[in-house]
Amino acid sequence: MPHGPIFSDWNYRVLSDFFWLLPHTGSRDTLAQFLTVNALASTWIFSAVFFLFWRMEDGRKAWRRSRLLEVVFAFFLAMIVTVAWRPWIGWPAPSLVPRFQMLYPDYFWNDGNHNCFPSHSTLIYLLVAAGFWPFKRWLSALLMLWVLLGISAPRVYVGGHYPIDILAGILIAAAALWVVRRICAAPPVAGLLSQMIAKGGILLDLFLFLWLFELAEGFRSSYIIAMGLARGARSIL
Repeated sequence: MPHGPIFSDWNYRVLSDFFWLLPHTGSRDTLAQFLTVNALASTWIFSAVFFLFWRMEDGRKAWRRSRLLEVVFAFFLAMIVTVAWRPWIGWPAPSLVPRFQMLYPDYFWNDGNHNCFPSHSTLIYLLVAAGFWPFKRWLSALLMLWVLLGISAPRVYVGGHYPIDILAGILIAAAALWVVRRICAAPPVAGLLSQMIAKGGILLDLFLFLWLFELAEGFRSSYIIAMGLARGARSIL
């Protein structure tokens, strides 16, 4: 029998209160599922805003591109950290755990990830949204709110994540962005970053195109490729 997350009782209480405030109904379940699976309705806007800030032509272009690349570096740092601990830290989604299943309609049962910690969707898009803070604070705050309401909450609602997964995603995103910005503030690193922007050319544009494509669709293609490579490696070993 699969076990729930750490602080299982606290997560259960938070979810119980959440569903007391917003009980499951057909229309709410449909909306939550729609936002969870439809990138065009939930996550594409982060790529669009990133691209617009990258393409702006003004006197702060180099500075702005440096800040945006810091967001990309923070993303890779967060992914490396979470993937490294994944074999040892994690738990199945609420929809897979009998104690928590009872909080959801049975059509959500057995449809979650076998390791849902942390919420990578919350982590990635909150990190990107917070990365826009130096440019437009109102826009950054609005996008951070959308992460919680349009990305995190629907995934909790359909049984994909616990509250602890969302909280961990928020903390890791904040920590990764803070660490990268501290590192990039050092003069030698800042100089290398400026050279990368000045000389990156078409290779940098191609890399950003691919990264923004994946960002828009929630890195689903990357996940499928990674899982295929992992299965291949396991079969060989």
